[in-house]
Amino acid sequence: MKKTVNDYVIEVKEVTKVFKPLDFWKRERVQAIDSVSLNIEKGEIFGLLGLNGAGKTTLMKVILGLLKPTKGHVSILGRPVTDGAVRCRIGYHSELPYFPKYLKAAEILSYFADIFGLPQKTKKAGIAEVLELVGLKNKANTRIKGYSKGMQERLGMAQALINDPDILFLDEPMSGLDPMGYKETRDILLRLNKRGKTIFFNSHILSEVERVCDRVAVMHKGKIADVRSAAEIKRKYKNMEKYFMTVVKKAGES
Repeated sequence: MKKTVNDYVIEVKEVTKVFKPLDFWKRERVQAIDSVSLNIEKGEIFGLLGLNGAGKTTLMKVILGLLKPTKGHVSILGRPVTDGAVRCRIGYHSELPYFPKYLKAAEILSYFADIFGLPQKTKKAGIAEVLELVGLKNKANTRIKGYSKGMQERLGMAQALINDPDILFLDEPMSGLDPMGYKETRDILLRLNKRGKTIFFNSHILSEVERVCDRVAVMHKGKIADVRSAAEIKRKYKNMEKYFMTVVKKAGES
């Protein structure tokens, strides 16, 4: 069945992003994204793959409105991402989240809850809920300086969830984690998806992408080289690694 505009929660249309030098040294402009178009369906887990420098993080920041596209258009939930009502319905977990080491998890989440204007009478319960979801319920009053890398990543996830978003954006959510961290993050993503959340993330951990994603796209040198369902990838290529290497090699030859 052909998809309609109402089926898509994220629409990226012919987006290009060119970075211009900020000095007078006549350096060349950098085209990080080249005419990218993507449609993300409601309730799916969508994975964005690519080599370092492919443009994944830049694309995510353009979609989020953190960077303005040079050309093209992005809409989320049928509206521009600059719309305040849209921003309240999305969550974002950056690749390298930083939290002041002297603060406690509950204090950090209280700060972000206030940014979103969460009612004071429900804020405490909301903080407890997201901490339990990411497995930090017993660390709510532990200072961040005592957190491991994996715990900090989970706190970043909790921060992205504090406003109960419809769409969750995750930039390398498994970066630097050990195998146990992979499993914990995977379980969180699957639980969130069962709650109806749409999840858009990029990652280099192909085995985990294969386990959780409904569809994936491969970026190469700023362009979308291929978009395919996980089921089709498994049927045609057997695994995500073989698929990824095949697409990147073909894109590099074109």
